Amino acid sequence: MAQPLPQGYAIRQARPDEAPQLPAIEDRAGILFLESPHPEVDAHDAGSPQLFRAHINQNLCFVMVDDGDTPIGFATCGVLDCALHLYELAMVPEHGGKGLGKALIETVCDEARARSLDAVTLSTFTDVAWNGPFYERVGFRNLTDDELSPGLHLVKNHEADVGLTHRCVMRREV
Repeated sequence: MAQPLPQGYAIRQARPDEAPQLPAIEDRAGILFLESPHPEVDAHDAGSPQLFRAHINQNLCFVMVDDGDTPIGFATCGVLDCALHLYELAMVPEHGGKGLGKALIETVCDEARARSLDAVTLSTFTDVAWNGPFYERVGFRNLTDDELSPGLHLVKNHEADVGLTHRCVMRREV
């Protein structure tokens, strides 16, 4: 269920004209990885405006906006094997620590329920505090390989192919 936001923030569907702004948010959020066990993540290329627009066109890109209605964070997801898969959650660092990421997750969970889907899934780092441990605190659990759907196997294999390590796949029933 949606949780109250601090004053001055709101969550809404991203608009197509905002797609070019979202890669910059992703880049700014990536700076946090410089102090993590995976500093190379900061060097990865952000998603393209076209990729964000594809999520937006399916009403599967939610933005956290400030009191000026400017996006400062986002959650992108897609339907994958009877679940809503959270592909990315990003927040500009200066707005972190206020519960905004958790509010975006709750919005994604609400969307999964509205679409009559069973769960929200994601893949993330196990050894980064604001990744695996954070998602566990908000109700996700690690899946074993035997529990992975075909789509989640593809996600896990792709991540391994591109060299991502210390990853897990998680699920939260909705």
